[in-house]
Amino acid sequence: MARPGSSKREAIVAAAKALLWERGYEATSPRDVLSLSGAGQGSLYHHFPGKREVAAAALAEMAAEEIAAIDALFAPGAPPLDRVRAYLTRERQALRGCRLARLANEAAMEEPVLREPVAAYLGHIQASLRTSLEEAEAAGGLAPGVAPAALAAALIAVVEGGYVLARVHWDEAAMRAAIDGTVQLLAVAARPQA
Repeated sequence: MARPGSSKREAIVAAAKALLWERGYEATSPRDVLSLSGAGQGSLYHHFPGKREVAAAALAEMAAEEIAAIDALFAPGAPPLDRVRAYLTRERQALRGCRLARLANEAAMEEPVLREPVAAYLGHIQASLRTSLEEAEAAGGLAPGVAPAALAAALIAVVEGGYVLARVHWDEAAMRAAIDGTVQLLAVAARPQA
Protein backbone atom coordinates (compact mmCIF):
# COMPACT_ATOMS: atom_id res chain seq x y z
CA MET A 1 0.00 0.00 0.00
CA ALA A 2 2.80 2.43 0.86
CA ARG A 3 4.53 4.09 -2.07
CA PRO A 4 8.32 4.26 -2.08
CA GLY A 5 9.32 7.43 -0.26
CA SER A 6 5.89 7.94 1.29
CA SER A 7 5.54 8.50 4.98
CA LYS A 8 3.91 6.07 7.36
CA ARG A 9 1.18 8.66 7.94
CA GLU A 10 0.41 8.76 4.20
CA ALA A 11 0.36 4.95 4.07
CA ILE A 12 -2.01 4.79 7.05
CA VAL A 13 -4.38 7.36 5.54
CA ALA A 14 -4.27 5.64 2.13
CA ALA A 15 -5.14 2.32 3.75
CA ALA A 16 -7.97 3.91 5.71
CA LYS A 17 -9.36 5.49 2.53
CA ALA A 18 -9.41 2.13 0.77
CA LEU A 19 -10.99 0.33 3.71
CA LEU A 20 -13.62 2.98 4.40
CA TRP A 21 -14.83 2.70 0.80
CA GLU A 22 -14.67 -1.08 0.81
CA ARG A 23 -16.05 -1.85 4.28
CA GLY A 24 -17.32 1.35 5.89
CA TYR A 25 -16.28 2.80 9.22
CA GLU A 26 -17.80 0.30 11.59
CA ALA A 27 -16.33 -2.76 9.83
CA THR A 28 -12.82 -1.27 9.66
CA SER A 29 -10.51 -1.78 12.59
CA PRO A 30 -7.18 -0.13 13.36
CA ARG A 31 -5.64 -3.59 12.90
CA ASP A 32 -7.05 -3.69 9.34
CA VAL A 33 -5.51 -0.28 8.63
CA LEU A 34 -2.16 -1.39 10.00
CA SER A 35 -2.21 -4.61 8.00
CA LEU A 36 -3.01 -2.88 4.72
CA SER A 37 -0.64 0.05 5.28
CA GLY A 38 2.31 -2.01 6.46
CA ALA A 39 2.72 0.41 9.37
CA GLY A 40 3.31 -0.64 12.93
CA GLN A 41 1.02 0.11 15.83
CA GLY A 42 3.49 2.69 17.11
CA SER A 43 3.28 4.57 13.81
CA LEU A 44 -0.50 4.64 13.92
CA TYR A 45 -0.64 6.06 17.43
CA HIS A 46 2.27 8.41 16.77
CA HIS A 47 0.22 10.13 14.05
CA PHE A 48 -3.35 9.62 15.32
CA PRO A 49 -4.96 9.27 18.75
CA GLY A 50 -7.32 6.57 17.47
CA LYS A 51 -9.58 5.13 14.79
CA ARG A 52 -11.87 8.16 14.60
CA GLU A 53 -8.99 10.52 13.84
CA VAL A 54 -7.54 8.19 11.18
CA ALA A 55 -10.98 7.99 9.56
CA ALA A 56 -11.44 11.76 9.78
CA ALA A 57 -8.12 12.35 7.99
CA ALA A 58 -9.02 9.77 5.35
CA LEU A 59 -12.49 11.22 4.80
CA ALA A 60 -11.09 14.75 4.52
CA GLU A 61 -8.69 13.59 1.79
CA MET A 62 -11.41 11.63 0.03
CA ALA A 63 -13.71 14.66 0.08
CA ALA A 64 -10.97 16.89 -1.34
CA GLU A 65 -10.26 14.38 -4.13
CA GLU A 66 -13.92 13.98 -5.03
CA ILE A 67 -14.59 17.73 -4.88
CA ALA A 68 -11.73 18.26 -7.34
CA ALA A 69 -13.35 15.72 -9.69
CA ILE A 70 -16.70 17.52 -9.36
CA ASP A 71 -15.03 20.88 -10.05
CA ALA A 72 -13.57 19.43 -13.26
CA LEU A 73 -17.02 18.29 -14.38
CA PHE A 74 -18.57 21.66 -13.62
CA ALA A 75 -15.75 23.80 -15.03
CA PRO A 76 -17.04 26.84 -16.91
CA GLY A 77 -16.94 26.57 -20.66
CA ALA A 78 -19.49 23.86 -21.31
CA PRO A 79 -23.16 24.81 -21.45
CA PRO A 80 -24.73 24.52 -17.99
CA LEU A 81 -27.07 21.61 -18.77
CA ASP A 82 -24.19 19.73 -20.41
CA ARG A 83 -22.29 20.06 -17.13
CA VAL A 84 -25.27 18.63 -15.26
CA ARG A 85 -25.56 15.74 -17.73
CA ALA A 86 -21.81 15.11 -17.41
CA TYR A 87 -22.23 14.75 -13.65
CA LEU A 88 -25.21 12.43 -14.02
CA THR A 89 -23.56 10.18 -16.59
CA ARG A 90 -20.00 10.11 -15.23
CA GLU A 91 -18.34 6.73 -14.73
CA ARG A 92 -19.22 5.25 -11.33
CA GLN A 93 -18.52 2.04 -9.47
CA ALA A 94 -22.14 1.44 -8.55
CA LEU A 95 -21.62 -1.76 -6.58
CA ARG A 96 -18.98 -0.17 -4.37
CA GLY A 97 -21.32 2.67 -3.46
CA CYS A 98 -20.58 6.36 -3.19
CA ARG A 99 -17.05 6.75 -1.89
CA LEU A 100 -18.16 9.02 0.96
CA ALA A 101 -21.94 8.87 1.28
CA ARG A 102 -21.93 5.10 1.71
CA LEU A 103 -21.17 5.88 5.36
CA ALA A 104 -24.39 7.88 5.77
CA ASN A 105 -26.33 5.06 7.42
CA GLU A 106 -23.62 4.22 9.94
CA ALA A 107 -23.72 5.41 13.51
CA ALA A 108 -20.39 7.11 12.78
CA MET A 109 -22.33 9.95 11.12
CA GLU A 110 -23.33 11.09 14.60
CA GLU A 111 -19.69 12.22 15.01
CA PRO A 112 -19.31 15.73 13.53
CA VAL A 113 -15.66 15.13 12.62
CA LEU A 114 -16.71 12.17 10.44
CA ARG A 115 -19.95 13.66 9.12
CA GLU A 116 -18.53 17.01 8.03
CA PRO A 117 -16.37 15.80 5.10
CA VAL A 118 -19.28 13.72 3.78
CA ALA A 119 -21.68 16.66 4.13
CA ALA A 120 -19.16 19.03 2.51
CA TYR A 121 -18.79 16.72 -0.49
CA LEU A 122 -22.53 16.25 -1.02
CA GLY A 123 -23.16 19.95 -0.39
CA HIS A 124 -20.54 20.84 -3.00
CA ILE A 125 -22.21 18.63 -5.59
CA GLN A 126 -25.63 20.08 -4.82
CA ALA A 127 -24.31 23.65 -5.02
CA SER A 128 -22.59 22.90 -8.35
CA LEU A 129 -25.80 21.44 -9.74
CA ARG A 130 -27.85 24.39 -8.46
CA THR A 131 -25.44 26.95 -9.93
CA SER A 132 -25.49 25.26 -13.33
CA LEU A 133 -29.28 25.01 -13.28
CA GLU A 134 -29.55 28.68 -12.27
CA GLU A 135 -27.31 29.57 -15.22
CA ALA A 136 -29.55 27.51 -17.51
CA GLU A 137 -32.62 29.24 -16.09
CA ALA A 138 -31.08 32.71 -16.59
CA ALA A 139 -30.34 31.81 -20.22
CA GLY A 140 -33.93 30.64 -20.75
CA GLY A 141 -32.90 26.99 -20.84
CA LEU A 142 -35.30 25.67 -18.20
CA ALA A 143 -39.04 25.24 -18.56
CA PRO A 144 -41.18 27.69 -16.58
CA GLY A 145 -41.83 26.57 -13.02
CA VAL A 146 -38.67 24.48 -12.69
CA ALA A 147 -36.92 25.54 -9.47
CA PRO A 148 -33.13 25.07 -9.80
CA ALA A 149 -32.55 24.41 -6.09
CA ALA A 150 -35.28 21.77 -5.89
CA LEU A 151 -34.14 20.11 -9.10
CA ALA A 152 -30.53 20.05 -7.84
CA ALA A 153 -31.70 18.32 -4.64
CA ALA A 154 -33.66 15.77 -6.65
CA LEU A 155 -30.75 15.04 -9.00
CA ILE A 156 -28.26 14.32 -6.22
CA ALA A 157 -30.88 12.24 -4.40
CA VAL A 158 -31.35 10.07 -7.49
CA VAL A 159 -27.62 9.55 -7.95
CA GLU A 160 -27.07 8.61 -4.30
CA GLY A 161 -30.23 6.50 -4.33
CA GLY A 162 -28.94 4.81 -7.48
CA TYR A 163 -25.95 3.55 -5.50
CA VAL A 164 -28.35 2.12 -2.92
CA LEU A 165 -30.44 0.39 -5.59
CA ALA A 166 -27.35 -1.09 -7.24
CA ARG A 167 -26.04 -2.44 -3.93
CA VAL A 168 -29.39 -3.77 -2.75
CA HIS A 169 -30.03 -5.61 -6.02
CA TRP A 170 -26.30 -6.22 -6.56
CA ASP A 171 -26.81 -5.06 -10.13
CA GLU A 172 -25.19 -2.02 -11.71
CA ALA A 173 -28.12 -1.85 -14.13
CA ALA A 174 -30.34 -0.62 -11.28
CA MET A 175 -28.23 2.52 -10.98
CA ARG A 176 -28.02 2.97 -14.75
CA ALA A 177 -31.83 2.83 -14.96
CA ALA A 178 -32.15 5.52 -12.26
CA ILE A 179 -29.60 7.72 -14.03
CA ASP A 180 -31.23 7.18 -17.44
CA GLY A 181 -34.58 8.21 -15.96
CA THR A 182 -33.01 11.31 -14.44
CA VAL A 183 -31.44 12.31 -17.75
CA GLN A 184 -34.90 11.99 -19.31
CA LEU A 185 -36.40 14.17 -16.57
CA LEU A 186 -33.68 16.76 -17.13
CA ALA A 187 -34.59 16.80 -20.83
CA VAL A 188 -38.22 17.46 -19.90
CA ALA A 189 -37.17 20.28 -17.56
CA ALA A 190 -35.04 21.87 -20.29
CA ARG A 191 -36.73 24.37 -22.53
CA PRO A 192 -36.12 23.58 -26.20
CA GLN A 193 -33.85 26.15 -27.75
CA ALA A 194 -35.22 27.86 -30.83
